[in-house]
Amino acid sequence: MAHPTRNFISDPGRPSFLEELYQGRFRWDLLHPFPHQDTVDRAHGDEVVSALREFLRRRVDPVAVEAKGQLPDGLVTELHDRGYLGLQLDQKLGGLELSHFNTFRVLEAAAGWCFPVALVLGIENSVGAPAFLPVVPEGPLKELLHRHVTAGGLSGTADTEPDGAANQRRFTTAEPVEDGAAYLLNGHKVFVGHAPVGTLFSVTASVVDEDGAAQNRVFFVEADTPGFGNGAAQEFSGIRGFPNGWITLDNVRVPAGHQLVEAEGPHRSRLTPAVSRLVMRGRLHMIVAPSLAVAKRCLHWSREFVNRRSVDGRPLGEYEEIRRQLAESLSEAFAIESVARAALLAEDGGPARNLAFEQNAAKNIGSVIAGRIADRTTSLLAAEGYETAASKARRGAPALPLEQAVRDVRNMRISGGVDFQIDNWISGRNILSYYYPEPDHAQELAAGPAPAADPGDAVLTVRNRAHLDTVAAEVHRFGRTCLSLARRCPDRARLSLQERVLILVSQLSAELLTMSTVLARAAGMSAAAADGHGDEGDGDGQRLADVYCTAARHRLADLWQRLDHAVAEGDGSGDGAGGGTADFAGLSTAWLAETGPRHLSDDLPDAPPTA
Repeated sequence: MAHPTRNFISDPGRPSFLEELYQGRFRWDLLHPFPHQDTVDRAHGDEVVSALREFLRRRVDPVAVEAKGQLPDGLVTELHDRGYLGLQLDQKLGGLELSHFNTFRVLEAAAGWCFPVALVLGIENSVGAPAFLPVVPEGPLKELLHRHVTAGGLSGTADTEPDGAANQRRFTTAEPVEDGAAYLLNGHKVFVGHAPVGTLFSVTASVVDEDGAAQNRVFFVEADTPGFGNGAAQEFSGIRGFPNGWITLDNVRVPAGHQLVEAEGPHRSRLTPAVSRLVMRGRLHMIVAPSLAVAKRCLHWSREFVNRRSVDGRPLGEYEEIRRQLAESLSEAFAIESVARAALLAEDGGPARNLAFEQNAAKNIGSVIAGRIADRTTSLLAAEGYETAASKARRGAPALPLEQAVRDVRNMRISGGVDFQIDNWISGRNILSYYYPEPDHAQELAAGPAPAADPGDAVLTVRNRAHLDTVAAEVHRFGRTCLSLARRCPDRARLSLQERVLILVSQLSAELLTMSTVLARAAGMSAAAADGHGDEGDGDGQRLADVYCTAARHRLADLWQRLDHAVAEGDGSGDGAGGGTADFAGLSTAWLAETGPRHLSDDLPDAPPTA
């Protein structure tokens, strides 16, 4: 069992598959049987998804949104009136009372039609006022949130600052005034969803206590408060039409009762525990659901393209490499969907398991894999890939908006934290916490060999059973490796500076989680087929899982090799000049100091003017 104080998302009373994996334990029983959606809940979701699709087809022209860079007038009001701004809220508050997974399905459907609309819904339902309302205690803050929800405005989270989101400290300040009855907020926030049009924002600000220590707090600020400024819209490289911008706070007075107060825990973070948990689950809705929508669109476009194209009279679908690329995209879309299902359906089923770790990891899994699918599709479509839909239409080609999808989904790897930094944080804050101090099962890890996988009653093909055995062995290897890293570097702070090591460790854990999840889902699908029920109970799950795991095992081998090199670099085993490692640090330091390699700047013209 995890030590209760090792990280703030651990829950000693509720096990987590990924938390166990971090410790080198392969707990297949925490994934199998794979969770399934209740029939009644599924029917409710079907009804809402169907209604949303019809509404969007009638009300939103995605081509016009992309061209004009703005959503239709009056759309937000209509979204509110239909309950889409309160997907999980009680019907008495105008909500639709959806489960976590049905909320995911609705946002995926929205993104499949118009990406910016999906992000508006995602932000409001995941980290906006409706998400906070059920968890805030009775009092002034709950009354404020209630007023916002019933009024139908948009809300947002103002956290990122011009100095960057990676800083633990927030330079926006909150100074207590009037004997603590209120706070004055001063600062500047950027990349705030709904900033140009929102009416209420949760703002992270630094509060200095009596001992001089700064703590990050969350304040809810109404946009019509004196001193609050809505900046002009910031244009992303994609997602045209999504209302995003900056805000300024100049002595903005916020009543003390509009502060989200939480008990202090042993782990300091730029976000409070409640906000962190909302964000972790919210990333599935805001990032993974749209990413999956892009992945599925790419599959659809690929099938259309391959079925109507030929090379020298031979249908494109008969070529071996085309088949391989299609199969890999299919298996990867299956993987995104499987991870989302496992992270949300199990939570809908009850409180028995802690899904926070899986939900935290899902953001990178979904967005990175979707990016691979979009990139692969761009190469696959070739003649109709790297070109705008408008340009295709002008020459009479099918106007598939693939170029737009590539831009849109690329944002998902950045939104909510850039992918490599999230990997760094997951290792530094979560994975390493189980090895400092040394865990009770250290001798069990160090002794080896890995215990054999026990599939229980799982229905798996011979190939997938072999994949399961591999995953079990690799999870044990993962724990042994983390233990070895901690023993080689007793100073945790020093190991935390070896960022490439931490990133690779996190990527290994994510790959092992994804492999485990697709195998569990494939077993569940086959079991449903054998029982004669389930709308997805067929044999495709086994083939999809096999293709995914086959490719994943190659990625694992590469990650292990790169980790070995990164560890050697961190140990100083090579000097970069004929030693055992490449001189990454020396080369980049020389470039930053403009002392070399100078020839890579030769012949460049003066920098073009900026806007």
